[in-house]
Amino acid sequence: MKGIGLEIEVIKSLTDNYIWILINYNKSSAFVVDPGEASAVLSWLKKRKINLLGILITHHHPDHTMGVEGLLNCYDVPVYGPHNSPANCITEKLQENDDLIFHGKKFRVIEVPGHTHDHIAYFSSQTFGANHILFAGDTLFGGGCGRLFEGTAQQMHGSLEKIKELPQNTLIYSGHEYTIANLNFAISIEPNNDALKQRYLNDLQKRNMNQPTLPSLLSLELATNPFLRVKNNSVISAVHEKFNINDDSEYVIFEALRKWKDIF
Repeated sequence: MKGIGLEIEVIKSLTDNYIWILINYNKSSAFVVDPGEASAVLSWLKKRKINLLGILITHHHPDHTMGVEGLLNCYDVPVYGPHNSPANCITEKLQENDDLIFHGKKFRVIEVPGHTHDHIAYFSSQTFGANHILFAGDTLFGGGCGRLFEGTAQQMHGSLEKIKELPQNTLIYSGHEYTIANLNFAISIEPNNDALKQRYLNDLQKRNMNQPTLPSLLSLELATNPFLRVKNNSVISAVHEKFNINDDSEYVIFEALRKWKDIF
């Protein structure tokens, strides 16, 4: 994604992680989001002669933080992250509605617990070109959401409800390439969702060409991601049939969906 003098690029890391780089090429500087390893980032920066200005952490899991120490050995930069995180690398502790400036653009911190207790996301209050952006970590994925390693289904549902309220032209930058597996599950829930079937074909073509399916537009997630569609009748009906329940409250449907996906 490109903005005015700004770009976001991706470094593929580990098995399926994405490390996002927010770059100002005019000033040869960058911020890195969730560096799961240092070597790939250092190589990327060196090749392009880019200076690192800071590190953004969404949550404490090692595949999002293991590269911090190696980067700090080469760059004396701040490490932004959740105020309640067990990660001891964080120097700038953040909480709900904190405002930050990266490359002259304002970002707002959104607390999104569920995957972990300490999870946050970074939302650009200002647009990059035509779009807002959200560095979502492992809260919202293409076609899915994060597993509940520490938090509760109620917390995760609440976190996703926050994201649903963002502008629909928000681009979602997630921490993993899980889209095809997630869409296979989504199609089992809503086999007659035409937008979902078309998305699957489009994203499958990208993966066959070894291209990322991310970022994705929030508007597309709202149309195709079952975890954002717990009020939709077809999602409710699928859950009722699977679990033989009659409750159609959002939380109950979401919790059942998450349990279903865990064993899918």
